[in-house]
Amino acid sequence: MKNTAMIDKDEIDIFEYIKVIKDNRWFIILCMAIFIVVGVCYVKLSTPVYQANVIFKIDSDKSRISNFGQNIANLFSLSSSTTIEREIIQSRGFLRKTINELNLTTVVTPQKTSFLNSIMAGLSRDPKVITIDKLVTIKNDNEKFKLVVTNEKLGRYTLTNMTTKRKLNGEVGKLATNSDSTIFVSSINAKKGDVFNISKIDSYQAAINLQNRLQVKEIGKSSLSGTGILEISLTGTNKNKIQHILANISDNYLLFNKKRYALEAERSLAFLHAEIPIVKKRLVLSENKLEKYRESNGSVDLSIESKLALGSLTNIETQLNELVYEESNVATKYTKKHPIYIALINKRKILLTEKARLSKKIDKFPTTQREILRLTRVVKSDSQIYNQLKQKEQELSVVKQTAIGTVTILDSAHSFSQPIKPKKTLIVIMFTFLGFIISTVIVLLRYMMIKGIISTNEINDLGFEIYGNIPYSKNQKKIVKNKNDEDTNLLAIKYHDDIAIEALRLLRTNIYFLQKKMDAKVVMLCSPDVGAGKSFITTNLAILFAKSGKKVLVIDANMKNGSIASIFSIKATLGLSDYLKGDITLDTIITSSQLVNNLDVICCGGFVDNSSELLMTPKLESLMTKVSSDYDIVIIDTPASLATSDSVLISEFCKLRLVVGYFSKTSQKEIMTLKKIFLKNDIDITGFIVNGIDQKSSINCEFSHYTK
Repeated sequence: MKNTAMIDKDEIDIFEYIKVIKDNRWFIILCMAIFIVVGVCYVKLSTPVYQANVIFKIDSDKSRISNFGQNIANLFSLSSSTTIEREIIQSRGFLRKTINELNLTTVVTPQKTSFLNSIMAGLSRDPKVITIDKLVTIKNDNEKFKLVVTNEKLGRYTLTNMTTKRKLNGEVGKLATNSDSTIFVSSINAKKGDVFNISKIDSYQAAINLQNRLQVKEIGKSSLSGTGILEISLTGTNKNKIQHILANISDNYLLFNKKRYALEAERSLAFLHAEIPIVKKRLVLSENKLEKYRESNGSVDLSIESKLALGSLTNIETQLNELVYEESNVATKYTKKHPIYIALINKRKILLTEKARLSKKIDKFPTTQREILRLTRVVKSDSQIYNQLKQKEQELSVVKQTAIGTVTILDSAHSFSQPIKPKKTLIVIMFTFLGFIISTVIVLLRYMMIKGIISTNEINDLGFEIYGNIPYSKNQKKIVKNKNDEDTNLLAIKYHDDIAIEALRLLRTNIYFLQKKMDAKVVMLCSPDVGAGKSFITTNLAILFAKSGKKVLVIDANMKNGSIASIFSIKATLGLSDYLKGDITLDTIITSSQLVNNLDVICCGGFVDNSSELLMTPKLESLMTKVSSDYDIVIIDTPASLATSDSVLISEFCKLRLVVGYFSKTSQKEIMTLKKIFLKNDIDITGFIVNGIDQKSSINCEFSHYTK
């Protein structure tokens, strides 16, 4: 027999794992069913969360006064960024108005009752809700109250201050006041005796709570400049309340946006109101100077060249005055390093250069004509500036009164009828999948933690021929529990059609042909360690051989802790150890079984510590020679081979040597150690028997076809 290497268990065989999962399918299905029930209960008991939303259109460049001329429209074109608007809406300063108007500093939660009542309330879908429009306390912040419904039909309640213990009786729709607080409850949806916990928080914490539930995002197909469409959504457990809060936020936002851009026109009007009287006074003075000069020098007509120079110079001065007005508005929005501001300064420089050129040209005219030209230019320039400022004043007055901002509501605030959380179908699917994963992991971990043999391939690779696969028997477990009952200690008698007995019948057939092939009558069963089930196989195999008409002898060679006598219900006190000591004869220790004909038993006798020394005496050889001639088959049950050397000594007189290993308990290392012990003494092992096979964990250990 070749000394083959042990199997590398680190090698992954996917088909092996699939078979393990298949064999444990009912456990996996049960776990999945449990998780489905848990998922359904979670969905039923969890508080539904609703969502309300409103959609705005943000105009990125909206001229508010395009009908009044291009210049003034350019000055007051409105640029708006969705990013800026999003931050404004989510800011605590903006939300504070909604918090104050809707009394969001008051937090109301139903008091938790017993676990069973909570389950019933969750299944009934009848939430306890009260609406408090006003709650004013002495401290205003961080005070706690308890509200108890005393009459749900009349809407009466009792409010208790948890700090001072003062009580306040109130009624729905009426303002209730005492020395501690003032409260106004607009509605109650609860039963008599229901309790609500009420706490008063500061506006900062209320803003944080609202920010956590508020979401502002840009929607639509994205582009480089953005879509300009904002969706504001709010989540909460009360769909009517969140819709009301969101409607208030949208109204406040529209008003805020309108006032923000009306304020710009208002600032420009203030500048014009201060500038127009100055320009008017300057116009009157210039007109008076021109009139006096004409009277003193007589009427002087300007030449065509002078008129052209006057028109050009007046136009330049008008543009320069417009730049001054435009600069006053640009300076409020941009720094001097901004490209718009720089372009405005460059334009002024160009106009000043042109003005200087025209002034040099005018200086060449005659003195009288030059003076008339200068005075006329001043009058005309001041007149144009005055008229322009008056027109802008009128336009801005209209802008202030008709300011609409950059925001338009596309969809008003509305809450969805169906909750967004929990997603029932998804949660149940997730729980089902989780149940499958966890149960599969448990099955595979349990399989991977098995240290013993689980496959016939492992035995074959160790160099053994397998002659029997004995499955685990539930009926044998029953027999062990009732071992004190009579006629129930042997599976082959009590449950002759058991699956393990069918496997033992196949083992009997294999041994029968081995006997004929090897001309051997003595069969030795050994195992690496205790608990492999040698005694179980020995006794039931002997019963099966006896029932087939063979004359059978069972020898219990475990003189340290033999159990064959108790299994066969034999009360003999003498046995193998007594015979080997030389005190008695062979016939004295042979006992006939009362359970079946043709079956004799040699018990272990008295327990001894020097069993190996006894087995080395010549009496063992004479015993084996005698029983081999008297019986058709002799089955010897030996002690654990790794604990004692008894099995090695006995194997000298046996041609059929079978090793018994227990499924998932007997390790490859133990089997290899046993094999080395026998090989050192030039003893060949005939074959291997796998006992106690668990069908759910076995690989390539087929035996199900033996059942009915």
